[in-house]
Amino acid sequence: MEPESVVSMSEEALKSCPVGVRHFEVAGFDPPVDRAPPEAGRARSRYAAPGPPAPTVRTSVELNLRLPSRAVVPARVITFRDLADGGEHVAVALGEQVAARRAGRPPLVRMHSECLTGDVLCSARCDCGPQLREALEALHREGGYLLYLRQEGRGIGLYSKIDAYALQDDGLDTFAANRALGFADDERDYEVAAQMLQALGVGAVELLTNNRTKTRALESFGISVVRQRPTGVFETPENSRYLAAKAEAGRG
Repeated sequence: MEPESVVSMSEEALKSCPVGVRHFEVAGFDPPVDRAPPEAGRARSRYAAPGPPAPTVRTSVELNLRLPSRAVVPARVITFRDLADGGEHVAVALGEQVAARRAGRPPLVRMHSECLTGDVLCSARCDCGPQLREALEALHREGGYLLYLRQEGRGIGLYSKIDAYALQDDGLDTFAANRALGFADDERDYEVAAQMLQALGVGAVELLTNNRTKTRALESFGISVVRQRPTGVFETPENSRYLAAKAEAGRG
């Protein structure tokens, strides 16, 4: 005799039940699914697993920023849920009152990959810090978003970037050093940048970059880049070799 806790029901009997009755849970019972071979154009089963949730804004916090010009200006820092890589990327909205007067023009956007040595320590070895400071001033003047992407060292991470620095000291350029460590020239993925913009309700942008790869990546994920605006050139004796390698690779 079967235990009383187990309920047996044929698939045919289950199909005859009202929909609300079909969606119960019984120990040891799997809901019926269509096990026929898939066919082109066939509707998905009601029990098929849903896709990943669309990214949304998690938190938006107002704070004042001190710009390189020493002006203190209002901004918002925005975090997100359900980004594709699970990273803690943030958007910084600046010049919102200016943006409201742009008469329908898309916002200015700077996609900036995290660089501890350049952004925080002001290393002269790269141009990341000057590019970030330039972007903050432009965004305040014109209105838009800084997308600060947690992709240190073109996506290889901080420790590996320092390892790459050691190889550069031995004569390799920035891309050859990455390859010597077993990485691609550029490990970054810009899907999260497109997801951040979509969560913010932004479908078209003016993109502040010298890197066509960023433009093509955004467009491939459905963001219209109406204009690509170049950044300044911040060359010094310390970073000239790095900038030359970027220019040769088309990633200026």
